Amino acid sequence: MREASPAIDLATAGRAFALGLTVISAACSHSSAPSSGALSAAAPAAANRTLTPTKSTYDVALKPDTKVIDGDTMSRAYRGSGTDGTLKFDAASAPAVAALKPGAVAIFAGTAILKVTSVNSAGGTISVAGTPAGLEDAIDHGHIAWSAPLDFKKMAFNPPPGFHRVAADSGPLLALKNFLGTPAQAGVSLSDNKWNGKVKDWDVTIALTPSNGNLHIDVDANKSIGGGTIDVHGVAQLNGLTNSTSITLVNGATTELTFDNDGIKGTVDFNWKVAFDADHGGNDPKMKEPDVENLPFSLDFPIPAGPIPFVVKFKSGFAFEPFFSSKVAVAQGSYHASFGGDMPMTDSAGADSGSAAADAAPSGDSATLSGEGSINSYGGTMSLAAIGLSTTVAIPKISLSIGLPSALNSFLQSPDFGGPYATFMTQANFLATGTLTMVQCEKRELKIMAFVGYKPGLLGKLKLQPKSKTVFEKTFTEIRPPNITLCNH
Repeated sequence: MREASPAIDLATAGRAFALGLTVISAACSHSSAPSSGALSAAAPAAANRTLTPTKSTYDVALKPDTKVIDGDTMSRAYRGSGTDGTLKFDAASAPAVAALKPGAVAIFAGTAILKVTSVNSAGGTISVAGTPAGLEDAIDHGHIAWSAPLDFKKMAFNPPPGFHRVAADSGPLLALKNFLGTPAQAGVSLSDNKWNGKVKDWDVTIALTPSNGNLHIDVDANKSIGGGTIDVHGVAQLNGLTNSTSITLVNGATTELTFDNDGIKGTVDFNWKVAFDADHGGNDPKMKEPDVENLPFSLDFPIPAGPIPFVVKFKSGFAFEPFFSSKVAVAQGSYHASFGGDMPMTDSAGADSGSAAADAAPSGDSATLSGEGSINSYGGTMSLAAIGLSTTVAIPKISLSIGLPSALNSFLQSPDFGGPYATFMTQANFLATGTLTMVQCEKRELKIMAFVGYKPGLLGKLKLQPKSKTVFEKTFTEIRPPNITLCNH
């Protein structure tokens, strides 16, 4: 399966403790006659996971040094990626691979785009090493576009290293069987969809349940600190949506990219709990700095546009940033958010963008997203001095880049691949004055935010500029008792 790591620029929304889910989903056919194997290399064992685009265009002129290892060759000869960071091929079935030279940019249909650094043959196997390459390395000019409904039941889940499957009899989330079959390279079936592991000193459990094309996500992250505990628990329901993308290249540079996610709809419920007790070692919680760590969970579905393995990623994220001025503190919060609509993003080089029309996606960033929220908790706080914290849940975070086999991704420790993104985020801010203050009060605030943007990378970095835009924001505030000045700031 393919995996990449495009970043999502969330600078305006704070730092995230990222618990990722990934969907690989881009589908296009050549606007002229494609080779008969154009899609076969993506994952012949995963045909039941194939998305069918409603629109698709792949009309490009490659650069002179770009070589294409077509779908037929990949289907016959590709033997997967090795732990040494190379692509493996059967030498007898892959003369085109043997002919590759260092320095060439090679498109391995449905698998990777690499700048080749070495080609070695031994024991009937050809091993190709390289570094990730992008559209501007491979294509001189052209237009690529698609519109495809994303069906969450057509995905495989790739757990990160160090995580272990929870026993299949541990609950109703694991009752459905034989959902995804066996992915071609990595990943697990629905019966393996609940996993747990350690991320630094956080214990993390994630469970995924596809149903009727939608996806249920349950993530819990907890840790022990200062004789107490911190727990963040998020549950989300994401409905299927339509991803439409259009990319235009002129004179070896990406000049326009549109990334639209239409019909996005879902709900997010999350709770946080903190408890510190000085009598049990809680003398210094040491939580004045945010605790942040990335976790590369992935749901993969490889469908290339032409021979190129584009990647649409669905992730979730958590940030927890508390400040405790008291050595004894107990607090909790519960929040609900819902959202729905359209989240488009267009980045353009302006006058250099050429005349090619974007036939699969609307232009502009006129989002029609709406959202509502509610604060479902009050009280239960025990603290002598002031206590405050900010908890952020980002579900979903959607981004686009070019895919790469997971073994290569891990071996190369690939840099940020960049790309467009759309993020829906709920943020809960909490303040309690503590029992030592003359007037006691609590302020609970829920912010619902949506962002779109672009970060230069493999899809284009010569002409396209970094972009970030808030397309939706709404705040809900509750103060108890009301009208207390101390908690109105």
